[in-house]
Amino acid sequence: MPPPATPHRLGRRFGLVLFALACQLAACGSTPPPPPLYLQLGGVEGIQAVSNAMLQRMSTDPRTKRTFDGINLRTLSASLAAHLCKVADGPCVYDGETMRNAHADLGLGGSEFETTVQMLRDELDRAGVPQGAKNELLRRLAPSRRDIVTTDR
Repeated sequence: MPPPATPHRLGRRFGLVLFALACQLAACGSTPPPPPLYLQLGGVEGIQAVSNAMLQRMSTDPRTKRTFDGINLRTLSASLAAHLCKVADGPCVYDGETMRNAHADLGLGGSEFETTVQMLRDELDRAGVPQGAKNELLRRLAPSRRDIVTTDR
């Protein structure tokens, strides 16, 4: 026959039950961390596809095409993809110019920058990138505006 239940034993059992329940709830309520941002963007291949599509649009759109005369789009796309991959914590190495140096002589205005950002959003949407990942990439890229925009246009 088990020993009689004393207030001390009941309190101890209750504490053990609460502890077990808390452990189970913690395990059920915890979510694994999201994959790295570059994987959420489709990995290296997905980032390259977005970069290619975006630059194709930019090089033909009347609002942005002026800066693409004489530019090798294949080389620029590879450089842009490496930059985006690096910003997204991917395994890529970006060895291009700083954003300030790369855009210094282009005379880019705020409207061109905003058009470019919208094209990037559109291509990320077309690629099926989740909203949270898209927002995080744009948040990380936003500070570069001050290095890219050099005129009031």
